[in-house]
Amino acid sequence: MNLHEQFDDLADEMTGTDLADLRHRVDRTSRRLRTRRTVATSAVAVAVVAALTGGATLLQLQSEDRPPVLPGGSASPSQPPPSPPSTGASTGTSTPTSAPASTVDAVPGALSFLTLKAGKPIELRRYVDGTLQTVTFGTATSKDAYATPSPDGTRLAINTSPDMSNIHPGDLVVVTPGGARRTVARNVNWSGGSTVVWTPDGTTLIADGVRYDATTGASSPFPDSPQYLAYSPSGTTMAYISPTQYDAIKIAKVDGTAPRTVSVTGLAECQNTAGCPTSVQAVSDDGRYLALGNVNSDPSHVYSTVLIYDTVARKRLSLGTFEHVWFRGDGAVVVTATQVKVLDKGLKVVHTYPVPAHDAGAVAFYRP
Repeated sequence: MNLHEQFDDLADEMTGTDLADLRHRVDRTSRRLRTRRTVATSAVAVAVVAALTGGATLLQLQSEDRPPVLPGGSASPSQPPPSPPSTGASTGTSTPTSAPASTVDAVPGALSFLTLKAGKPIELRRYVDGTLQTVTFGTATSKDAYATPSPDGTRLAINTSPDMSNIHPGDLVVVTPGGARRTVARNVNWSGGSTVVWTPDGTTLIADGVRYDATTGASSPFPDSPQYLAYSPSGTTMAYISPTQYDAIKIAKVDGTAPRTVSVTGLAECQNTAGCPTSVQAVSDDGRYLALGNVNSDPSHVYSTVLIYDTVARKRLSLGTFEHVWFRGDGAVVVTATQVKVLDKGLKVVHTYPVPAHDAGAVAFYRP
């Protein structure tokens, strides 16, 4: 392949480059090389080719199809992770422990795995910037239907039911490390997307269209009775399903401003599954990207992500196979069966880590 062809190939690979300008420069370079036969000119040509070949290698390493993996499979970034914030639980009922060096996960933020099985200890394994913190919340009862940790991991909100087989409403309780329980409200529906959600500041619970003070239990209606409510990383944007429109996602600022409705009826899942994929798992700060899960034919809650939807381009993104996706202010975190991938703002993979140790059947949560 001659130099002219190499320049053309490189131009095709360089997204965002002015191709016309690059072609003109290629032509000028080619003419100079044809007319200058001296040893000095040959040396310059070799240097140019070497530099451009190195640039092509860099572009290839940054490709989404070939994400860079740290040497030796290490999960350690170039800089040591910062110390994790205090969990606020210093009573001895919460036991932060460091994971062995060989299994430390350096995913930024807090990646958590919650085990909730009747008759078993309720355990929250939080990997906070690479450090494992294990918090236990007593023993799960046969009435515990669904649980979600507070943003700082120091409390659990649990939906209970006297009869889960018939989806009977039950108590909404807050549990602290060690297992102490406080009932916030009674007769609360917990099916599907009505399950309890914490507000980003950890002061309020949203459940079945009602806002509850997590401390006092004081309640007030939450506008539009949202289902599968998700907050953006900064807590400034929210996305959810309206109970009056199940084939679209509503996106707005948390104060209710800038509302818009995004239909997803064009997605293949609308025809191939029980319904359109509107189980919102996450939303980006600008509201452009949504992490969506399928809709179950039964009323159980959906935890996993099946696609990322670009609400501006109105199309799904190709990010490979995954189980969960959550957004960060500077990108996203993607969890597969074996890996955790950190993506930049352009949703390109910049780091890959092994999935941290957790119990089979544990539910995953993430906080930036």
